[in-house]
This record gives sequence, C-alpha cells and structure tokens, in this order.
Amino acid sequence: MDPNPDSGRRRLPSRPPVGGWGFGASGIPKGFWVGLSVVLVALSIFLLGEAYTGYGVMVLILALAAAVNLLP
Repeated sequence: MDPNPDSGRRRLPSRPPVGGWGFGASGIPKGFWVGLSVVLVALSIFLLGEAYTGYGVMVLILALAAAVNLLP
C-alpha cells in the first residue's frame, strides 16, 4: 500500500495572481504601521517599567520590525 495516496497526482505550478499579490506589507497604509509601532513602543515601555524585561524587550523588537515598513 502506498503511504502517500497523492503521489500519483500531477500538481499545477503555483504562481501569484496576474495583478500581483494584493495584500502584504506594501498593501497596508503607512499610517497603520505608524500606529502599530507607537502602540508597541508604549506597551514595551509599560512592560519594562513593570520589570517584565523579557516581554518588554520582545515587544520592543516587534515595534522595530513594524517600523521597518516605514522605510522608503
């Protein structure tokens, strides 16, 4: 018995839609990234102030990752 029943099927190659991917980091407005970054920095400051250093640093890293989308 074949352990993989789909092994005999041919798969069609996957490709993005003709118009490109409609959603992604470039599809979200910059205002959203600014707001998200501000909220995450505020949350990070609060967590660091409450001595949750691990969580505070991790949220700060997430804020920086969101702010990367603001670069030209």
